[in-house]
Amino acid sequence: MKKPTLLYIPLILLFALCLTAFITHAGRVILTANRISGLRDSVRSPIKSGGVIDDQLPEIADAGAVKGDSVIRINGRELSNDSYLDELLKTHPGDPINLTIERKDANGETEQKELVIKAAEKKVTLAGTLANVGLLLVFNVLFPGLSFLLGFYVVAVRPRDALAWVLLGVLLGVGSIGLEGGNEGTLQYFFQESALNFFGLLALIFALYFPERWDFDRRFPFVKWLLIVPLGLSGFLNLIEQFGRLFNIPAIWETVNNLTEPFDSFISVLSIIGVTSFFFILGVKSGMVEHKDSRRRLRILHYGTAIAMTPAFCIVLYRILSGNTKASFFELVPAWFAFTSLVVLLLFPLTMAYVIVVERAMDVSVVVRQGLQYALARNGVIVVQILLSIIIIFAAVSLVSNAETNVWLKIIFISVGILANILVGKLANLIKLWTDRRFFREAYNSEQILSDLSEEVRTMVETRPLLETVSNKISQSLHVPQVTFLLKNGLSFYPAYALGFADSPPVSFDEKKITVDKLRKNEAVTVYADDTKSWVNTENLDGERENLEKLNSQLLLPVGVKEKLLGFLSLSPKKSEEPYTANDLRLLKSVAAQTGLALENSRLTEAIVSETALRERLNREVEIAREVQERLFPQDLPTVKGLDYWGACRPALGVGGDYYDFFELENDKFGIAIGDVSGKGIGASLMMASLQATLRGQAIHFDEDLATLMCNVNRLVYETSTSNRYATFFYSQFDPATRKLTYVNAGHNAPFLFRRTNGKDYELIRLETGGAVVGMLPPMLISYEQGEIEMQPGDLLIGFTDGISEAMNSEDEEWGEERMIEAVKAKIDLPAREMLDYLVVCADNFAGGAKQHDDMTAIIVRLI
Repeated sequence: MKKPTLLYIPLILLFALCLTAFITHAGRVILTANRISGLRDSVRSPIKSGGVIDDQLPEIADAGAVKGDSVIRINGRELSNDSYLDELLKTHPGDPINLTIERKDANGETEQKELVIKAAEKKVTLAGTLANVGLLLVFNVLFPGLSFLLGFYVVAVRPRDALAWVLLGVLLGVGSIGLEGGNEGTLQYFFQESALNFFGLLALIFALYFPERWDFDRRFPFVKWLLIVPLGLSGFLNLIEQFGRLFNIPAIWETVNNLTEPFDSFISVLSIIGVTSFFFILGVKSGMVEHKDSRRRLRILHYGTAIAMTPAFCIVLYRILSGNTKASFFELVPAWFAFTSLVVLLLFPLTMAYVIVVERAMDVSVVVRQGLQYALARNGVIVVQILLSIIIIFAAVSLVSNAETNVWLKIIFISVGILANILVGKLANLIKLWTDRRFFREAYNSEQILSDLSEEVRTMVETRPLLETVSNKISQSLHVPQVTFLLKNGLSFYPAYALGFADSPPVSFDEKKITVDKLRKNEAVTVYADDTKSWVNTENLDGERENLEKLNSQLLLPVGVKEKLLGFLSLSPKKSEEPYTANDLRLLKSVAAQTGLALENSRLTEAIVSETALRERLNREVEIAREVQERLFPQDLPTVKGLDYWGACRPALGVGGDYYDFFELENDKFGIAIGDVSGKGIGASLMMASLQATLRGQAIHFDEDLATLMCNVNRLVYETSTSNRYATFFYSQFDPATRKLTYVNAGHNAPFLFRRTNGKDYELIRLETGGAVVGMLPPMLISYEQGEIEMQPGDLLIGFTDGISEAMNSEDEEWGEERMIEAVKAKIDLPAREMLDYLVVCADNFAGGAKQHDDMTAIIVRLI
């Protein structure tokens, strides 16, 4: 952001230009008024505005002048306001007036002719003279002077506010209407033409953004550029043209004039549309804005400026349409209407002054008052510093000049005096710095503080420091003694931080009540308890009014994200008792928006921290569950005569639902099991543990009848599990004495039994006999069949879950049983443990790094 000192540089330059033009013009007006007062009972003017012959006068017709003649010299002097009035003052009725005129002949050629007109007497009353002088002073001095003064006043106290600069441009354009009469090539003419040509553009921009942006422009921002671009380009080109005329550079102004002349009518129409839009937009906004203060200010501004500009605007419009661009108001319309239109123009700057200063639309009165206080406080410190320095120096000099004082004492006194003066200077600087921080600088730079605050809160992620920072900064910058931050907790809003209260106010606002409902519109809500028409006095608040009184609320500011209301701020009246201005609301709304985002981020951060802690706890619990589950798998494999066997499980998650088991039975038999519980995670692992306990319990009682054993397993699992839980299951018993393998397959992937036939050929036997999965159907609907096979030396039994056979690569292609069979045949002579590791590696290689989507479990049993 630019520093104010830098922004004052263009302001001072513009003020110097304006002041020069105004003083030049005012001097001419005063001189003209003086001459007008001396024209009573004198001659009437034969010339109309713009140096055109008044062809309606008889003395003009007698001299041979015709309509369309233009006067270039009067009595030998080049025509100007000064020469025109000077010559009339020296002329008496009956005296000759020599005019040099320009006239176009039939061929369009310009020729000059000399005419002699006999001056005619004009009777002027004292009242008429006073009226003319009064009109000159009001319209040509007071009106532009007041307009210019107000514009520069607003920018001087609010140099950072872009809207203040736009307002200055509008007032310069309006005031320049009263600067008529300047000659081309003069500084006055340069200033007036430049200001007038930017007037339509700046009036449109001011209406769009004062005191807040028009909703239509928010929705359709491109529309305004249809006027802004051509008006801005026209104003810039006119500025260059007038610059060329001012410094008499024909190459510049003639080129620009030739370039823009074809578009003069079009630009004039656009300028009229721009000025018309000023009144239209203000009128529309005055009936639409929700804020009471903004609505009142807009209505005053709309009606006041409309009354001021409409008569003169109609005359100007008529002058453009009629082509009489150089004719004065009094030559176009009746005198009374022209007089009225010029006088009421004074209402424009007066209305602006009332809205801006009295109605505090731009908070300039507070800034000026604080600026004066600031200057007085700092200068007071400087005065005290100077007085203390004088006293110290005077005391030191007095002691040194005393003849009786010892030389060493004089040296000491001088040293002490110098040191004391330095210390006073240091102390004064500390006092000025303290004064800045304690009283004025926060208020004087409230805009800067609140702007910085809206940036600062973005990075804050802790709720308590966020609430404290926002509340304290708002209190310091706007001098608000009491600030309360209320946050939503359940179905109501409670104070989360309160500043300026002995204890936190005992209040709450139900989310279904009127106060919260108003705040949901995401607009600041003002509280005027002393206004009988205010909502706090007209609505049935049911206890809410008492809560607002406890908070000492004057402004409620919603804090949220999008449509979600997280909380709101309650601000008490300012210490200065000034109302909250449109600029305050704009800055506070920005702070509230950033605070809402920061508050939401804070809550998300807290949620993430909580979720992370929960996840860590769950991960620890899963780790414990994994350790417990691993203990359920066989820890020590018993030695079985004639068997080389191995099993392993790799869960997709921390724990899984796959199950395998090896255990010894009575009569030297050996139990072999593998299963796959539906689902994954903790639920599947719990059912897996239940399946293991059920199997081992049933295996003790059923030595030969595995079909009945499986029926019992189904019944117990069905009764102890939910309807969406079931398991595919394969259980077998091997008898080393007979080498017979008895089994039941309950819906599981059929294990492979590879048997060597001759040489290197193998027969593949699938162990499929059994029945449905366990735990899905009630016992009365299901039965199982028992299968058996006599194993031969060299036989290889491979049981597996679908996590191995259905391992997928990144293209969702399954490894499949056929590839698995080919892999086994390629390394069929590997020992059981190596064979299992080999199969898992083959499945992983096929997956190519894709995420494991299911538990992978296998058992390998080889009959030696």
